[in-house]
Amino acid sequence: MKSTSSGTSRKSREDEFPLGGSEMGALVRALDWSKTSLGTDIRLACASQSRGQSYATWAQIVLFWGPELVALYNDAYAPTIGDKHPQALGRPARENWAELWDDLEPLLRRVLETGETVFAKDRPFYIERHGYPENVYFDISYSPVWDEAGQVGGVLCIVSETTERVVAQERQRLLLRETNHRLKNLFAMIDAMISLSVRSARTPQEFAKGLRGRLAALLHAKELVRPGIMGTEQAASERTTVDALVRMILQPYGDDTSRERIIASGPVVVVGATAVTSLALALHETATNAVKYGALSEPNGAIHIKWETQGDDFRLEWGETGGPAIVVSPSAQGFGSVLTERSIISQLGGKIEYDWQQTGLKLRITVPLDRLSV
Repeated sequence: MKSTSSGTSRKSREDEFPLGGSEMGALVRALDWSKTSLGTDIRLACASQSRGQSYATWAQIVLFWGPELVALYNDAYAPTIGDKHPQALGRPARENWAELWDDLEPLLRRVLETGETVFAKDRPFYIERHGYPENVYFDISYSPVWDEAGQVGGVLCIVSETTERVVAQERQRLLLRETNHRLKNLFAMIDAMISLSVRSARTPQEFAKGLRGRLAALLHAKELVRPGIMGTEQAASERTTVDALVRMILQPYGDDTSRERIIASGPVVVVGATAVTSLALALHETATNAVKYGALSEPNGAIHIKWETQGDDFRLEWGETGGPAIVVSPSAQGFGSVLTERSIISQLGGKIEYDWQQTGLKLRITVPLDRLSV
C-alpha cells in the first residue's frame, strides 16, 4: 500500500507541467495552449527556461517565443507589467505591449535575426501598465533561445526595473543645480532689496527695518516654493487665493513709495493646498528674473499682473515695463525657466507662453481650474 502511494506521487510530479508550485506555474498549466499559436510548442518553450524552474525565481524574466513572440513570464516579472497581467500570458507581445511596440520590437528582432544578446543599463521605456502613461527604466539582457532545429526560436529577457533609482539620481542632480542657482539668485535679490530700502529710507533705522521686512517676506516665499524645488510634491499647509499669493511672493520687491511698482488685479480665485507650491514657484522664479534682468532691475521699472477665469481655465498675464530694452529673445533657457515650466506644465497640467517684446517680457500662464483648486 505504501509502495503504490509513493509510485503515484512520483508519476504525478513527473506529469505536472511546468514544474513548480508558483502562481505563474499554475497559470501556465491552467491555460488552454491549444488555442494559442504555440500549441504543443509550449513544452519546448518552457524547457528553454530550465523546465519551468525560472517561474519561481526572484529574477524578473519574460520569454517571447515563436513567430508571434508569445509571452511567458515568471512571478517576479508580473508586477512590472501591472494591469497587463495575467491577460498577457500566452498572447503575442504586440497585443499587450502595443504602446511601446515600436521601441520593443526592434530589440527583439535584433536578437532573433542575429543571435546576439542585447544589454542595456537604465534603458528608458514608455509603458501604460496602471491605466496612465509612465516613463520607466530597466536594466535589460535579451538573449537568444535556440529551438530543436538549431534556430533562434525566442528571446529570453532578464530585466530589473531601476525607475526608482534613476528618478532619485535625477532628483539629486536637480538639487545640486538648484543649490548653485539659488546661491546666485540670493546675492542678486539681496542686492536689489538693499537698493530698494536705500531709496525709500530716510534714516539708518528705517533702512534696517525695511530690509528686515523684505528679507522676512522673501523667507516666507521661499518656504512655499521649497517643496516644489525639491520635488517632494509636499502640499502647503492651507489653501489661499491668487491675489494673496501674488502679493506675498512680490512683497519683497516693493519700494515703499507712493508709486506702485507692482500692480496686481483679478477676481477671487482659490488656489488649493497642493497647487500653491507649483504656482508660487513659477511666480517666484519669474520675479527673480525680473530682479536680475528685467523691470525690477531698474528704478522706474514696474510689473503688471492680471488674472481671470475663462471657461474651465485660469489665465494669468505678467507684463513688465521700464526695464532694460530687449534687443533679442534669449537663445538659451535658464534653470529658473526650467523650474517654472516644470511647475506649470508637469505639475499643474497647464501651459506657459513667453513674448519677449522690446519694452519688456509678456508672460501668459494657463492652468485648468480643477488642477489649480486641488
